[in-house]
Amino acid sequence: MQQEINVTKEEIKYAESILLPEGKTFDEERIRFIENFETIDLQAVPGSGKTTALLAKLLILEKKLPLLNNRGILILSHTNTAVDEIKERIGKHCPKLFSYPNFIGTIQSFVDQFLAIPYYQTKYKKKPLRIDNEIYNETIDKLFSINLAGFNLQQSNNAKYFIRANEGILYKYRLSIEGGKINVLSGLNKNPINITKPRRGRGWQDFSEIEKENIEKWMVKFKSKVLSKGVLHFDDAYLLSEIYLHKFPKIKTIIQKRFKYVFIDEMQDVDYHQYNLLENIFNDNNNSLSFYQRIGDKNQAIFNGDVSLDEIWICRDNDKTKNINGSQRLSKNIAELVNCLALNRDGNFKVEGKNENSNLKPHLIVYSLENIKNVVPKFSELIYGYMTSGHIEVHPKNKYKVIGWSRDKTGDTSKLGIRDFYEELITDATKQKIDYLNLDSYLKNFDREKKTLEPIRKNILNALIKILRLEELYFSKSELLNHLEIVHNDKFIELKRNLYLWSINIIRDKFDEVYTSIKSYIPYFLNFFNKSINNSYSFINAPSQTQQTPTSQLPVKSPNKENYHGFDINISTIHSVKGETHTATLYLETYYQKGNDNYETERLSDQFKYINFNKTQKFHKQSTKMAYVGFSRPTHLLCVAVCKSRFDSHLSDIDRNKWEVIEI
Repeated sequence: MQQEINVTKEEIKYAESILLPEGKTFDEERIRFIENFETIDLQAVPGSGKTTALLAKLLILEKKLPLLNNRGILILSHTNTAVDEIKERIGKHCPKLFSYPNFIGTIQSFVDQFLAIPYYQTKYKKKPLRIDNEIYNETIDKLFSINLAGFNLQQSNNAKYFIRANEGILYKYRLSIEGGKINVLSGLNKNPINITKPRRGRGWQDFSEIEKENIEKWMVKFKSKVLSKGVLHFDDAYLLSEIYLHKFPKIKTIIQKRFKYVFIDEMQDVDYHQYNLLENIFNDNNNSLSFYQRIGDKNQAIFNGDVSLDEIWICRDNDKTKNINGSQRLSKNIAELVNCLALNRDGNFKVEGKNENSNLKPHLIVYSLENIKNVVPKFSELIYGYMTSGHIEVHPKNKYKVIGWSRDKTGDTSKLGIRDFYEELITDATKQKIDYLNLDSYLKNFDREKKTLEPIRKNILNALIKILRLEELYFSKSELLNHLEIVHNDKFIELKRNLYLWSINIIRDKFDEVYTSIKSYIPYFLNFFNKSINNSYSFINAPSQTQQTPTSQLPVKSPNKENYHGFDINISTIHSVKGETHTATLYLETYYQKGNDNYETERLSDQFKYINFNKTQKFHKQSTKMAYVGFSRPTHLLCVAVCKSRFDSHLSDIDRNKWEVIEI
């Protein structure tokens, strides 16, 4: 017997009362999606409130739980931050939704829990120690020098030489299964490896076919050895999942029976391995027992590094592809421009601006190379002027951002990057990391933006976990603290007190005192686990290369942030602001790749004149994707910086009824 979900007007009002500001209601587009529990794709424009509409659907589902036969609901997104947002916004209203048989998490956590770990336990008769890239890389380093049974010294050396010469100690190699056969790929979603030896003079020759075969066998055996130790790379979870589904195809039906409704948010961000796995389970050649809804905006599919043009997410037929075209974020003026940049128009996709709080036209800031450093201050001046005139309401939650595609082109002043506009730009490489090579680095490189002890405390705990890991004990922070609280409660209380004292003394510039104290504490700490300092000796005692800067001597100004007129302006990349809403955004044209047209203002000159994008060149398509994401961030003011030479050659005939042109 099929259980139908009927949504009443009262239930819609209930969801509105929780999710929307007082007096606001869902429009017809959103209500049609909230009421729909069939297998569909939802293409939603930037700022459409699609996640809010999904949360409304979940709030209504909560009222109808448990489902017939105690079937569950599966909600997946890409990041823990997105999952936490769901829990934060509706968790207290949905106690049943956040318990068995339902599951809310990341795609990775779903793959780990329902596929990779069960198969690992079936094959190895134990649980994996950890699925973690950092620990995996450390394990590879430790084991790389071993000799594998079944290979002579020359064969081992050939394999290690090939790996070192190409990708670096097996980090980027991955196993896959096809037709039951294990293959070695050169990377995730890449082709099978090409085993070649670079020539270095007459004495060097390419590997023979037998040598190539032995190299591949060595790599498979080495990867299998690492797996058997219980240490998995995140990518390995997908390999185990593929093998599990291949060997036990009924698992797919079991999962479908468990989850009646499946919702994937931000579907445009899936990669091939994720897409194929989800489709295999929940589409199942249109034979699925689950209702499967994929939600996102294909036009916002940009990834770290290069911008993928592969159409991974293939939308369903028009009758099963629904749209939310109205953007609550964008004004009509900005939405009209953003709509011209859309590459994909599945269903009846069109970007329509519904934000009536602003009617400012997009602005072009035209600069010369001599005054390029004045572009960001001019942006601030414009914001200040619109604040004064009332076009931008002053509010503490307002965000003002400067964004660009390429950070810099070192050594070539003819190729502009963000750093040419703002030379103090600090790149990701110099920001805080989770993992460091030395104990003292954990004490120096905490997040100084936060005005609490939490970042220092977290770094010290990460250092202690790293030491345990080097001594072959694996804990997360929560697991470590839980273990100590239960097994060594007095030691747990002592550690908490130490963490506080160490953190407060770091703030007081007592670095040497804290460093010495922690080093003295470590043997005592390891003794809780019947361990002593062995593999962790150099990590604990070898100093990092950077000089410790006392907290009191640190610059007051925050990195990548300026304040010219009493409000902060942040400078960052387009990738880093995906999903954000700004009050005002300045988009910097930057150089990307070679060709006749190297800048967005050249490649997209037609779109600046409100012509829909229809070009086929790779870099033009990549540029329109980046501009689509970047231009769709602001609620009030969109500015684009263009060099006067490119303005004169490509945009001089721009429609000034649609654009405000400002020369500096």
